[in-house]
Amino acid sequence: MKFMKNVKQNLQKSGIHVGKATPPTYWISTGNYAQNKIISGSFLRGIPQGRITAFAGPAGAGKSFNVANLMREAQAEGCHVVAIDSENALSDDFVTKLGVDTDEEKYTYIEVSTVSQCKKIVSNIMSGYKSENERDDPDADKLLIAIDSLTMMMTDSEADQFDKGESRGDMGQKNKQLKAMLQSFTNAIKGTNVTIVLTSQVYQNQDFPMDGRPKWIFPASVEYCCSQIVMVTKLMLKDKVTKDVLGVRMKCEGAKTRFCKPFSSITMLVPYEQGMDPYSGLLVIAEKLGIVEKKGAWYTVTSSGEKFQEKTFDKVSADVLKECEAMSDVYLSAEIGDDMVEAKPDAAMSAKKQRKEKFDSDSDSDSDSEQE
Repeated sequence: MKFMKNVKQNLQKSGIHVGKATPPTYWISTGNYAQNKIISGSFLRGIPQGRITAFAGPAGAGKSFNVANLMREAQAEGCHVVAIDSENALSDDFVTKLGVDTDEEKYTYIEVSTVSQCKKIVSNIMSGYKSENERDDPDADKLLIAIDSLTMMMTDSEADQFDKGESRGDMGQKNKQLKAMLQSFTNAIKGTNVTIVLTSQVYQNQDFPMDGRPKWIFPASVEYCCSQIVMVTKLMLKDKVTKDVLGVRMKCEGAKTRFCKPFSSITMLVPYEQGMDPYSGLLVIAEKLGIVEKKGAWYTVTSSGEKFQEKTFDKVSADVLKECEAMSDVYLSAEIGDDMVEAKPDAAMSAKKQRKEKFDSDSDSDSDSEQE
């Protein structure tokens, strides 16, 4: 079809990209190798350049926590990070504790209230970016735009109603505006070294499990426009001795992905004091893949015969990661069933002491009340 040569030339003159679909030029790690695997197909890659990725889940599941870890990893990749915050979740104190550098040369924080504000902000950012960077230039500036969250944003009419002290339904306008906004974002970042990550609430399926659909349902505006959606839910992580809550067991599922099989999942242990361990969950995966074998409290690396225990996994973790990465097209469903962990002795004693002090304090209060 010789005519196609002229068609391509005319399209290119009009500024339309014609040719092969280019794969991502770089990836940003999520901060955990197992989580990378379920959304990208590789333990070493996380979210892709030039696409939109969403972390979705119920309130308090850890969506902002995941985004902050991504911002840290993005800076390690040489990205400037723009944090667009609609719910006061990405405070400097919070993100700094997770390793994000908030120096203005590497980080820009922007507060937002409405969908239209968010759209205008990203439009201005992309206009400025494209004035300095060429399309499809692998050496162009790297930029991560993190939006937390879509759910908290209001429409202009909702903001106006609040100012008037009124309360009326928006007739589905918010979802329509979010969908239109995300569509424009998808087209704006094509062929650029810009990556967008966002968070969104989900709503509970009232007919679960009768209708066969998942327990949590994504807003159509999010599901339609994102290349990847990571479903985040959590349970408590407790100390085996004191039963105190030490952190969370965070379950992450690749609910939508264009780079590997969907619906792989991994449960990570996230202690409050240590934060996300990049190797959390990897030992469970390695055992499922036959890379390590477990007998009692001891593990053995199948290829080398080296023995270790769970607490000394760090001795072999790098080698185990390489062997896991060498096994492609693996469907993962790595659940950590035990919600108890061994805390450090001093932490356990401290927890007991705190409980005793609280008990003594409560007893004193009760005694004073009785005397009164």
